[in-house]
Amino acid sequence: MYNGAQEPLRNSGVHFMVEALFDEFEPATRAQWLEAVRDSLRGDALDNLVTKTCEGIDIHPLPHADDLAGIAHHLSLPGQHPFARGARAGGYRARPWQIAGELKIRGPRQFNRALKEGLATGQTAILIDDRLQLNSAADLRLALADIDLRRYALLIHADARAPQICAWLGELRDDKTLAKLSGCVGYDPLFLMARNGSMPDDAFVRLAAHVKSVADRSPQLGSISISTALYHDAGASAVQELALALATGVAYLRQLNGRGLTLEQIAPKLSFFLNIGENFFMEVAKFRAIRLLWAQVPRAFGVPNAARGMTVHARSGARNKSRLDAHVNLLRLTTEALSAAIGGVDSIALAPFDESRGKSDNVSRLSRNLQLILQEELRLVELIDPAGGAPHVEKLTDQLARAAWSRFQAIEAEGGLLASLRAGKVQAEIEAVAQARRRDLSSGVAVLVGVNRYADSDPAPIALDADGRPAAESASGPTLKAIRLAEPFEARQKKSERGP
Repeated sequence: MYNGAQEPLRNSGVHFMVEALFDEFEPATRAQWLEAVRDSLRGDALDNLVTKTCEGIDIHPLPHADDLAGIAHHLSLPGQHPFARGARAGGYRARPWQIAGELKIRGPRQFNRALKEGLATGQTAILIDDRLQLNSAADLRLALADIDLRRYALLIHADARAPQICAWLGELRDDKTLAKLSGCVGYDPLFLMARNGSMPDDAFVRLAAHVKSVADRSPQLGSISISTALYHDAGASAVQELALALATGVAYLRQLNGRGLTLEQIAPKLSFFLNIGENFFMEVAKFRAIRLLWAQVPRAFGVPNAARGMTVHARSGARNKSRLDAHVNLLRLTTEALSAAIGGVDSIALAPFDESRGKSDNVSRLSRNLQLILQEELRLVELIDPAGGAPHVEKLTDQLARAAWSRFQAIEAEGGLLASLRAGKVQAEIEAVAQARRRDLSSGVAVLVGVNRYADSDPAPIALDADGRPAAESASGPTLKAIRLAEPFEARQKKSERGP
């Protein structure tokens, strides 16, 4: 059977050299490896090394090439359907991931000053979120003063303001500049529904008008964002995130088709915005699985080539960050950026490591330099598919994709994402996972370094109610609320510092 990852090596002669190096060794079977592990355990059961995850996927301790049996996507090539190995044949060699600066600045003039400094020191994409105060075209002019927007991708995820921001851009830039804009100025009404419990009655009409307006003036610019950030920070598992991303995309394809737009026009305008979690290999697999999964959707709608243009943007999450030892967050950001890069995303935005303290010092240069080290010193941009062919990653990608597809089908059976959000089913399922995360931290089954283990003082278990919430915390309503898993430990630490 042809294996796209191995055939070029065989043709180059490298394969024969590798074989010669190992001629003196007997090939080891999986059974022999397992037997060696059992011997090292001295009678302990091998099952005790299996890790349970909130995704419902068991992680076995000994990945093996046999795990690739029956996994079709690992035989594909980068740039080919189903795109698990990347949407572009050249991977990062053709185009490195974009470094998007996370600027925690509200004033447009101050934002512009920090943005210029960032673009001069390695930033390659412009990120604007709802924290930047933009009340008029004049504010946007100040924020983007003297910035050549033709050189940098725009990533704007600003609640319901995206259409207005696009209109202001049209006032501020000439047609030639607008025609060369890239990135995504995305409107995501279902994000508003999940966060607020409601959205405008004409939200999909507004979305259709936004997509048409952007397509007319900026054909390379995305206009629909699919964000799972709120689900992630509320505690969702990777399976839930992927399923909800699919359900959101399908909802937009259905709602916009026929509103003066065709599926061929809609599909390329979607951009996926996913937060990065703490489980390194799970996150690598998640960013590969989203491409694998989405490739099935346009085909089902009769748009076979739409997945080739899909973009995936990654941002560091907030739920695993700590105030107790903020510098540990810098280490977390490092592993998060690495997992997203290995997963093959199009851009990465890392929040300042001290964001969880409420008032950040805005040390954004650390986040930029971290990514620059991955690109320039670790040289990840010289690889097309860094994780391709790794049995553990490929199997985990397949397991995640299958579980997420099953959950997506369940959402569809419930009437789609909007109906599921209105009924509170999505919120309840995410809250159940959040409760499990809290219980695992409280019991010590899960570790948050510097919080429930390896902290300055020995942490005591956190009191939880019958539903798995901190005892002083009330149940959430039908909306989703972002959590930080370290908060109960921080509250107890603060109380102990005050004394009796």
